[in-house]
Amino acid sequence: MSSGVFVLANATSARRWLWLFLAISTLIGAMSLIVPLYWLALAFLFLASLIYLLLSPDKTFFLAIFTIPFTERIRVLPISFSINEVIILFALGSCLLNGLLTASRVSLRTSLDGWIVLLTLLFFGCGFFSISHTGLLGFFKIVEAFAMFYIGIYLLRTRQITRANVLKVILVTALFQASIGIFQSVTGIGSDFRSARGYLGYLGLGSNMVWHGKGTTWHFNTLGNFLVVSLLVFVPVFFRHIRRKKIALFWAGIILLGIITTYSRGTLLGLIAGLIFYLAVSQANWKRSLLMVGAFLLLVILPLGSYLSNSSYVETVSYNERLTIWQVPLAAITASSKAFWLGSGLNSYALAAWPYIPAFVPLSQYHNWFAHNFYLLTVMESGLIGAAILFSFLLYLWLNAWVQYRASSGGHKTYAILISSAMVGVFFVSIFDHTFASPHYKVFVFVLLSLLYAQDVPAKRVASFSA
Repeated sequence: MSSGVFVLANATSARRWLWLFLAISTLIGAMSLIVPLYWLALAFLFLASLIYLLLSPDKTFFLAIFTIPFTERIRVLPISFSINEVIILFALGSCLLNGLLTASRVSLRTSLDGWIVLLTLLFFGCGFFSISHTGLLGFFKIVEAFAMFYIGIYLLRTRQITRANVLKVILVTALFQASIGIFQSVTGIGSDFRSARGYLGYLGLGSNMVWHGKGTTWHFNTLGNFLVVSLLVFVPVFFRHIRRKKIALFWAGIILLGIITTYSRGTLLGLIAGLIFYLAVSQANWKRSLLMVGAFLLLVILPLGSYLSNSSYVETVSYNERLTIWQVPLAAITASSKAFWLGSGLNSYALAAWPYIPAFVPLSQYHNWFAHNFYLLTVMESGLIGAAILFSFLLYLWLNAWVQYRASSGGHKTYAILISSAMVGVFFVSIFDHTFASPHYKVFVFVLLSLLYAQDVPAKRVASFSA
C-alpha cells in the first residue's frame, strides 16, 4: 500500500515538473519570435544568477567583499552607484530571505550598536543639513558599511561562513588587485598617472618615470591604502597560524609589490606605522618589543631613508604642496562659527572649499585640490563636534581591539591584533589622504570589524563557532 502511494506521489511530481518544463519552453519559444535568442539566453543567465545570489547569502557576501575595490560608478539621473553597492543590496536581501526561509533566530547585538546608532544620527544630520543637494546620498553610503557589518555578524553567528573564509576572500581580493596594479605599473596599460618616483631609477637601473598602479579603483592612493590594510590583516595570521610559510611569503610579496608599484607615499607611511605597532605589541615582553622594533628601523627604515634622501625622490615629496592644499579646507572650516562647529555637510567640498582655491589654478585641476587629509575633510563636513564623535569612535575601535588582544587567546587574539594593527594603518594613511572618507573603504573596515565583534556577546545568547 505504502509503495503504491509512493509511486503515485512520484508520478504526480513528475507530471508537475513536465508541465512546468512545457510552460517554460512554450514561453521561450513564443518570445523568440519577438526577441533574438541570444538576448533570451543572456536574460535567462542573468535571472538565474540573481536567483542564485538571493538563495546563497554566503556567496553574495563574499562577492560583495571581492567587489569592494571596484569603485567605478554608474550614473543614472541624479544618483550614481557602483557594482559593489548593488551586490551589497543583494547580500542584504539574501540574508533577509534566508532568515525567513530558515526561520533562524540569532541575536545581532554587539558592543558597537550604541556607536552605530550615534554615527547613524550624526551622518543623517550631516547629510540632511548639508549645503549640497547630494548630502543625504553621503548618509546612505555609511549605511552600506553598517549593512555589511550586520550581514557579517548574521552569517558568522548562523555558521554559514567562518572568519577564516572571510580572510581568504580578502586575501584573494588583495592578490587580484595587486596583480592588476603591478601589470598597470609595468606596462602603463590601464594607468592614468606617471611621475618621477621610480625607486629603481635612483639606482641607475632605468628611468625615474613610472606608471602608478591603481587596480580597479579610481586612484593609486585608493589601491595602495586598500592593500596596506589587507597586508596588515595578513601579517598576524602569517605569524600565528599559517604553516606553509614559503607560499604565504610569496602571497605577501605580491601584495607588497602591489603597494610599492602604486608609488603612494602616504601608503608606505601607513604600512610602516602598522608594522611597527604590530612588532611592538605582539612580543612577549618589552625587551623583545624594543629589539624587534629596533631591528626593523635599523634594517629597513634607515637604509630606505638613506637611499631616498640622496636621490631626487625627495623633490617629489613636497609636503609644502600639501600644506598649500590644506589651506583650502582650513579656510572653509573657519569661514563661520556654524562651519567650525557643525560643518558644511556631506558631499559639500565643492561648494564649501572650492571658492578658496587660488585663482591661478585652472578649473580643470580643481579635483587635484581635494582635501588630501581625512581629518580636515571630516571637520569641514561635520564640524568640530561631529569630528570629535567620529574620531572617538575610531580611537575606541583601536583601543578596544588592543584590550581584547591582551585579554583573549587563540584565534580571537589574532583577530583582535589584526584589527588594531589595521586601524593604526588607517590613522596614518589618513594624514596625507582622504580614502577613509570613501564609501568602499568604510565598507572594508566594517567587514573586518564583523570578524571581531561577532563574538563579543554573552555565550548564552550565541553559540560559539569555529574560526
